[in-house]
Amino acid sequence: MEAIFYFILFVALLFIGLYFKDYFYSSKKLKISRHINGRYPYYFTPKKPVKWFDFTGLINSFRMVSLSADILSIIDKREVQTAMGKDTGNELASNDFNTSENEFWFDFIADTGDGFDSTTTVFYHLTRDSYTYSFKNPEHQNSHEETEITLKKGSALVVGGDLVYPVGSEVHYRDRFKGPLRFVAPDTGESGPVLIATPGNHDWYDGLSAFFRLMCQQGKIGNYRTVQNRSYFAYSLRDHVHLFGIDNQLLGDIDIPQMTFFTDYVKKISEKNPKNHVILLIAEPYWYNYDINDRYKRKQRMDSLEYIIRTLTVAVKNLEVSNIKSEIVFEVVLTGDIHHYANYKLEEDGEKFDNEVKHFITSGGGGAFGHVTDFLKEKITIPVLQNAKTTGLNYKLDEVYPSKEKSCKKIFWNLIFFIVNYEFTTLMLLFSFITTYIYHYSDSILKKLILLLIPALFCVIITKVTSTECSNKEKWTSVILRIFLFMSSLSIQLYILYLFPVKFGTEATFLSDENLQFLNINGIKNLFDIPPHTNYFLFQWIVCGILQSALFGLYIFFGYFFFKLYVTEVSSAKVNTGNKSFLKFKITDTEIVIYVIAIKKAYKWMNLLKKKNAESVQKEMLTKDPKRFVRDNFKPDPDNNVRIIDKITIKL
Repeated sequence: MEAIFYFILFVALLFIGLYFKDYFYSSKKLKISRHINGRYPYYFTPKKPVKWFDFTGLINSFRMVSLSADILSIIDKREVQTAMGKDTGNELASNDFNTSENEFWFDFIADTGDGFDSTTTVFYHLTRDSYTYSFKNPEHQNSHEETEITLKKGSALVVGGDLVYPVGSEVHYRDRFKGPLRFVAPDTGESGPVLIATPGNHDWYDGLSAFFRLMCQQGKIGNYRTVQNRSYFAYSLRDHVHLFGIDNQLLGDIDIPQMTFFTDYVKKISEKNPKNHVILLIAEPYWYNYDINDRYKRKQRMDSLEYIIRTLTVAVKNLEVSNIKSEIVFEVVLTGDIHHYANYKLEEDGEKFDNEVKHFITSGGGGAFGHVTDFLKEKITIPVLQNAKTTGLNYKLDEVYPSKEKSCKKIFWNLIFFIVNYEFTTLMLLFSFITTYIYHYSDSILKKLILLLIPALFCVIITKVTSTECSNKEKWTSVILRIFLFMSSLSIQLYILYLFPVKFGTEATFLSDENLQFLNINGIKNLFDIPPHTNYFLFQWIVCGILQSALFGLYIFFGYFFFKLYVTEVSSAKVNTGNKSFLKFKITDTEIVIYVIAIKKAYKWMNLLKKKNAESVQKEMLTKDPKRFVRDNFKPDPDNNVRIIDKITIKL
């Protein structure tokens, strides 16, 4: 028994030690050059990936989610920005492309600004002037031959929300976004590519204050120019191809000034062209949890997408009164927010469906933890969005990254959740100590009520971090699961604190008389040993805390495995720095071509910067061939690690 006591004490100290090691860990501040010639020093601190089940992470998320919702219910920053400065009515992102060129390139990422290694890896490949990728054409499944395709750097970098984690702030933007981008792409002194972005929910958590200072002051971040003056934009890619960046966070709604801007914009372009094609960038993949048969029975954020598309379509049709005949086609609906790649492709073919959305694409692999993909349905039904008809259109899941097979394996990390997320276990040890201490020391009603502390805390965590927008079936399933979680957690408390001493006897002890005497001499035993049954104090405290943490991991595993709930929670329990992705768009007068680039493993930039000076690494990556630089400094073979996994062609 004494050996057991020392073992559980060692385990508790190990969890606590690991927590404080990370808590006091601080990366070395880097000095790099903002300019390609080594001028203008810039300082930032590389950051490790966000630990979502850390104590500070949970508290910060609760605070910011609640605060941002309260702010949005009282004042909308989008409307405030419009009131402070009247829009010119022109594009919010200036376009200076040469119309004589046959093609226009732009890059797309979302959900970046997390861990330094993964974020910098994605930025590195995005910012090379050109890069040659291996590609196996999915149309030739029986062939093992691969082709080499060289892709250009985009004339614009489009970020689809969540530029930093865990919340938008000056410090986080500096260390997690601006620093890595300036590191891999310093200013050349010339007019560089355009950088435009829509905010995600994490950018919204401070009411967009830091986002506006970052993106809406027409400055430079590295070699990229920020040109927008609002959190939304319209960007003309060709005369008849446009990119609309919609800001419909946090509640999925769109403010009146923003809707007025886009309505005026589509009227303007409709006067010039008989047909305009639009790539629509929105906040979230609303189609994931959408049910066409339930669309009028519950509030769904898909209503926001329907409203935007239908309003703009009607605005164009109303021009017929002025003898202006034109049409607008939303070819692609693009989003981030969920950290994987998935493409839902319209199944129906023929001229009848030429004006329907061809692809619903999620591409959130910019650097944050990876979401699983095996919960995605193989087929979904989306209504005709251009009008009020309830006719359903069938979309098939065409390509995902990572694959469902590999993704499914990730969820089993939750079976050892209490080890992987030792920060959360340390938090549970803290609450277990409070519970055990009060249970032994108090004779009031608090002695019984304190047993409800951790069960109630679990229910609060699950309620705060999971989606409240769900069907009746999902709602009642979640309620039943939370009751099960509450009762299981309470059962652990009752057994360890009450039934265990009754079963084994309150006079039993885990320590020998000699060790008890030693503890008593050193004043430790007296801290706990008031009533006789406190011989179990350390055992009850530590075992309760570890079991509660293990229970939470098993709960989210069970909820996902059997009911496909808690997708984000089960994905973020084990941070995956690999499996990142981004998109490259080639726009011509006759087609839209989308290349999907996948990165299997992130490069170990933090390890490299421990061996080499940051400024010398910066110079080296600017002068060496990109693949040569990777081979010389990192282990993954660039030919196998970074490749094109999908190519989408849309004829205009």
